[in-house]
Amino acid sequence: MTVTAHKFGGASVRDAEAIRRLESLLTAQLGPDGKAIVVVSAMGKTTNALEDIWRATGEARIALWDRCVNKHLRVAEDLKLPGATRQKLQDRMQACWAEAHRIESDSFLAASEKAAASYDAFVAAGELASTTLVEGWLQASGVATTWWDVRDTLETSGPHRFARVDEAQLNELGTPLREMLNGSPQVVVTQGFLGRHANGRTTTLGREGSDYSAALLAVACSATSVTIWKDVPGMMNADPKRHPDAVTVPQVDHAEALELSYYGASVIHPRTVKPLQQAGIPLHVKSFLDPQGPSTSIDAYPGLVPEVPMYIWRDDQSWMEVYTADGSFLVEDHLTALFGALDRAGIHVRLMHQSATHFGLLIDRDDDLMANFTGLLGPGFWVDSTHGLTLLTVRHGDEETLARLTASRTVKLEQRTASTWRRVLE
Repeated sequence: MTVTAHKFGGASVRDAEAIRRLESLLTAQLGPDGKAIVVVSAMGKTTNALEDIWRATGEARIALWDRCVNKHLRVAEDLKLPGATRQKLQDRMQACWAEAHRIESDSFLAASEKAAASYDAFVAAGELASTTLVEGWLQASGVATTWWDVRDTLETSGPHRFARVDEAQLNELGTPLREMLNGSPQVVVTQGFLGRHANGRTTTLGREGSDYSAALLAVACSATSVTIWKDVPGMMNADPKRHPDAVTVPQVDHAEALELSYYGASVIHPRTVKPLQQAGIPLHVKSFLDPQGPSTSIDAYPGLVPEVPMYIWRDDQSWMEVYTADGSFLVEDHLTALFGALDRAGIHVRLMHQSATHFGLLIDRDDDLMANFTGLLGPGFWVDSTHGLTLLTVRHGDEETLARLTASRTVKLEQRTASTWRRVLE
């Protein structure tokens, strides 16, 4: 049995027409005999809408929730899915609503954990709904398909909103999924981004975590390859919206892909590459708008360096400077507390810099996470923040190009290595 894994993002399932296109693309890729695990994100912008619901209260929350449910029901109607499928859609979304409110009423949970856990329960509704629609349309189109709750496979630990999966256990965790694929279904449709803690609560793996989910499930079900379907032609050397002359990089070595994802390249989630590299599973990045067009293969290409410079821009960055409250030198015991708080708060650091008395951290702006981090640090520290910054990373470029790209900006901080230049810009 040959199994491939495919991940479809929110843009590829944003409406009924997009879901129909997904079915045509997938059946063409698989042919009559191929089997696939298909990982689907929430419909475009749905996670943002669910975050608004999580923040809202009372009648405003109910109104926003009804709007979100009805949006998905309208897509089901456009696809002419049967009443049973529409009922599954409502039931699965309602289960998330009920879990979130059950968590919020739990008097034994600390406020920060309660907020993070209810967030996970709310936003899970997006993936559960989109996969219900995709599985329903594949069935209606004659594809032997089964819906799978990914929470039954990906057991998690660690903080809500940034849960962790023990990758060493993937073979064992994937046993039921492999048995399912050995049966009659040609396609198993499941969710990205989600997992479940041992206490039964829904968890999420961090925003854009569906790529990582696809990698984990590919390892769990012994897939021969993973394809991430995007609205761009593979991995490009820059964002084409910012650099109109951007080109697709056809081959990228695992090590280079790890570097690029760490520095913030948005085409793949930072944790996606490692499990595939260890399992020897190639990763392909293709455009669902042009499946036969340019694409990128991420695999073992030792020593391969991209022929063009790679530019990575990250806007809306926040710079946090962490000081000791008594003004003393920042030493190892302080760093232990600092990094422990970062881990518990679920913050991914884009860039860091240490001086004698303070530690600088650049992160994607998230006021809730920053407030949680400051609280976790405790009274032994104080934090000063600056917002609205931009981080530019240039790989395999030259100083002339870097200077041209940042000529009109004030450089707050610069870091350099042999192959990488990074500037924080005001």
